[in-house]
Amino acid sequence: MDFRIIFQELLLGLILYFLLTFLKKKNIKTIDMIILPSIYLILISAIIPSLKDISFWILVIYFGIELLSLAFLNKKDLLMNEKNYYKNIFLTLLLGFLIYYFFLLRVDNAFLDMNIFKNFVWLLIILYALKKLDVASIKIKEQENSNFDLRYQEYVIVSYAKLKNKYNYLIRSKDKEIENILYSFLIYEDYLHGKVYRMFRNFQNRFNKENACYGIMGVVSDHFITDEESIVLMKERLEAKKKRIKKSNNKDEDLKKLINEKYKETKNYKEIVKIIGFIEEFNKEEK
Repeated sequence: MDFRIIFQELLLGLILYFLLTFLKKKNIKTIDMIILPSIYLILISAIIPSLKDISFWILVIYFGIELLSLAFLNKKDLLMNEKNYYKNIFLTLLLGFLIYYFFLLRVDNAFLDMNIFKNFVWLLIILYALKKLDVASIKIKEQENSNFDLRYQEYVIVSYAKLKNKYNYLIRSKDKEIENILYSFLIYEDYLHGKVYRMFRNFQNRFNKENACYGIMGVVSDHFITDEESIVLMKERLEAKKKRIKKSNNKDEDLKKLINEKYKETKNYKEIVKIIGFIEEFNKEEK
């Protein structure tokens, strides 16, 4: 064996010794102390290809230095558990030998294969592109939702103006909360069930002897009632219910009780609250 190579292995074994001694002082985990020497062998074999086939001797030299330091520097007092210490030496050598025999001796170059690295780079590019596309689709969806909310708000305000012009004489009240709830009911019902649908429903219900929905408010009745009559009936029900409700400190809960006179599902309740918010905001701007 070339003297230069022997010197390199001795030097690298000494470097490994100092490196692991330093890491021990940092209280590194035992499993890391077992694995790191094998990683060191792979790195050295990749950086200095001429040492690849004899790199295992670096590990042997390291343990030789380690055992000599324990013997001559009187470090046996540092061994908290001598049995475990020698067991770890055996496991480190075993792992190093397996890496050396089944990997380093069977490859031409221990360094990373650029062809494999090329695939990895393309994988990163694809993942990055997919992430960007996902972010872009989220932004588009958010923009669409924002545009829908604006269109919905415009629809509510336009409908409110039309319905107020037509039915204000029936809905007008000193209680602005009742008034706003009634308009929100009208707008929501008109949104869900247009005029043509209501005409067909009224015609169908004339032949149905059971209770059915009538009028623009969709009030349940056992006989036909007009749009105007449905508004008056709903107004009376809301006013009566508000008198029965005991006021609390939670305005949202009190409002929910009134809305529940007609809509009991959470989805419908949220839509009514949203419409009421649009109406209140519009009225503030008008003032």
